[in-house]
Amino acid sequence: MKGCQRLKRLTPHVKAYLYDIGYHKWSRVHATVNRTWTMTSNVIESLNAVTKYARELPIAELLEYMRTLLEHWTKEKLLKAKGTFTYLGFKFNKELDHNRTLSHKLRVRASIGYIHTDEYFEQYCSPYYTRENLLRTYEIPVNPMPDESKWNVSQYISEEVVNPPTGGKRQPGRPQKERYKTYDEINSKKYKVSYGNCGGEGHNKRSCKNAPKKK
Repeated sequence: MKGCQRLKRLTPHVKAYLYDIGYHKWSRVHATVNRTWTMTSNVIESLNAVTKYARELPIAELLEYMRTLLEHWTKEKLLKAKGTFTYLGFKFNKELDHNRTLSHKLRVRASIGYIHTDEYFEQYCSPYYTRENLLRTYEIPVNPMPDESKWNVSQYISEEVVNPPTGGKRQPGRPQKERYKTYDEINSKKYKVSYGNCGGEGHNKRSCKNAPKKK
């Protein structure tokens, strides 16, 4: 967005031209669906971070690693959801209680009229974070694949002939492992995480193992 705004200030007619010809002609990350929502992009970023080194494995071993990973995640999340007896999931209910405690410290001014409400805090939370929906999300198990002799493969798939790719020559050099970064990501300021109690950098309160600094 910053790049488009900068382009509009410099040459407004170029921005209008790019919009007219369509994003697919010039945008490298163009997508026809919403792919930057918190609940989708966070999952993708987490999966990419966990499978960073596994992506160098052969395709069969990579798929087995992914299956094992999803099986572990599904069982872990399902057990946590079953062990929760609140309206929201354990993690989200804890955050809601924390925010409720902070709300008691807010300064409230007297109202002219009388205000009465029967609403609960949980009504302001997304239904995706309720215990019921968490159970429904992880109710389908991820089981190991049976032996190849027991696979139920459709006839049109078993008869399909898959030929090797016929493309251009392989690019010289090592394959790229990291995605291309945008201009804003490269030139953005890098902030270091620090913890004020000890004065150290690179960690926060939760991961701090240093002694408090002398005052």
